[in-house]
Amino acid sequence: MEIRKPLMGAGILLAYPIAYAYLKYFFLDFSDENVVLKKTLFVLAFIILNELIIRGRGKTPAKATYFWYGIMGIVAMTYTTGLSEFVSFTGLHLCAFYVAAVSNGILAEGKTGSYIAEDIFGSTVIKAFSGFVNIFVDIGKVFTHKKPVSNVQETIPAAPAAPVKKGSAAGVVGGIIILIVLFPVFLIVLGLLCEINPMFNAALSKLFDSLFDLIRFDFNPRWLINNIGYIIFAIPTSLYLYGMLSQSAESNGEMEKKTYKTIAEFRTICRKVSPIASCIATGMFVVLYLIFFIFEAKYMFSAFSGYLPEQFTAAEYARRGFFELTGVMFINMLIYVLITYFENRELKGRKASVALMVALMSESVVFAAVSFSKLALYYSRFGYTPKRLLAIWGTLIFAAGAIMVMVSVLKRKDMARGWIFFTTVSFALMSILSTVLYFAVGGVE
Repeated sequence: MEIRKPLMGAGILLAYPIAYAYLKYFFLDFSDENVVLKKTLFVLAFIILNELIIRGRGKTPAKATYFWYGIMGIVAMTYTTGLSEFVSFTGLHLCAFYVAAVSNGILAEGKTGSYIAEDIFGSTVIKAFSGFVNIFVDIGKVFTHKKPVSNVQETIPAAPAAPVKKGSAAGVVGGIIILIVLFPVFLIVLGLLCEINPMFNAALSKLFDSLFDLIRFDFNPRWLINNIGYIIFAIPTSLYLYGMLSQSAESNGEMEKKTYKTIAEFRTICRKVSPIASCIATGMFVVLYLIFFIFEAKYMFSAFSGYLPEQFTAAEYARRGFFELTGVMFINMLIYVLITYFENRELKGRKASVALMVALMSESVVFAAVSFSKLALYYSRFGYTPKRLLAIWGTLIFAAGAIMVMVSVLKRKDMARGWIFFTTVSFALMSILSTVLYFAVGGVE
């Protein structure tokens, strides 16, 4: 693998500052000031770090990487005005973990698909911890100078070579490790001494004043004590972050292919359940929902006609049953996942099982439509808030998931890729819409 030392060196130098910024301004940001700017700048720094690490190894990021970069940028820029800060926070982390795999082309299926959880786990856990000391190895690569070996044979006897000092690269790496570990300790001691003796603190400040005439440096030991946690914990954070990105960049994808093959074989082994049992399990829920529709039809579908049951206000009607319906849709998706993993598709009863699954997902679409009608009625009366848009987005992705499941079982085609991209793009678009509405109505919470 070609090593581009300037790029690799830049990545090494950025790892610790980015880790410090992540802890203080992203993960543990207790300030409400410049939140969007801090999130956006950190995302930009992460993208630069990933590019430096990949290109420092002579590789070029996969084209799909820039799609995920764009999604991260949109979510960061709409962090406080989008659908939800918590969802945006979680989404940015998932995108960052996934970018490590996507940018290096080491996805289990070779593309985004139903193995996305395995891809994220691979970068988050396997790559990150197996590459925990990669930054020290790369420091050795950057500072080691190897002379090119000549292919021309000497005809004149060469003079005796001078003794070669072994372990010079290891010595450089070891020295840098010691400095990195002891530097925070030195700062701690410095801060404690300044806190104990004001005269020492004043003398130190004067020393820095004389060294930096153009820069006013007023050493503040309280600032050091307040930030020492960030300074210390940024060390393992930088090792983790650099390890994840560098180990992913080192991979050629062979391990991921083996993992994909192993999991695919395991899925095949698990498919022992008869479709008849699947029919009974799915049929129980299908019939249950039909009975429920009969009892609740008048109440559930009243929003489609634009009026409310007499005993409810718009707020009560929208809230009543919304979260329960969302839970039911989620359970229906779990039923599909379980049957997909354990049903033997070659045994009798498969067609009946498919028909019942389509019926179950059709009922999920009805539930989603009812939920959407409740939210639309509520929205039309009370207007915009980010939480209402978030609820609408959640309803849409459940409905899209149910439709894609129907296509999957009827066409025997994995639609997970389509659903993942729909979920991702729709969240970014809804975040933009929420931001536009946020400023249009004057920042409604």
